[in-house]
Order: sequence, then structure tokens, then C-alpha cells
Amino acid sequence: MNDFFDSLKEIKKELVKEQGADTKKIQKAEKRQEFSKEEAIAHKEDKLRDEFLAYIKNSDIRKI
Repeated sequence: MNDFFDSLKEIKKELVKEQGADTKKIQKAEKRQEFSKEEAIAHKEDKLRDEFLAYIKNSDIRKI
């Protein structure tokens, strides 16, 4: 019976170690996602600006 509990404790220790490693990986991935979100926003802004400039390029727009 004690062997069973010892093996459970060992398994628990291994799981805790794995979860600790997983949380570090998740935190790194979240940082990457934040950076990629900022990149995505900048890319969308550039794309919209280019589309707008192409749209108004040949139109005769006057200031009011």
C-alpha cells in the first residue's frame, strides 16, 4: 500500500514539474501573440492607408 502512495507522490511531482514547464511555454507564447497582434494591427493600418490612397488617387477631391 505504501508503494502505491509513493508512486502517486512521484507522479504528482512529475506532473507539477511538467506544468511548471508548460506555464513557461504558455507565457512565452502569450508574449509572442501580443507582439504579433501589434504587428497585425500595424499591417492592417498600412493596408487600409494604401487602399485609401489608391481609391482617392484618380478622384478630384477639393477642400471645403
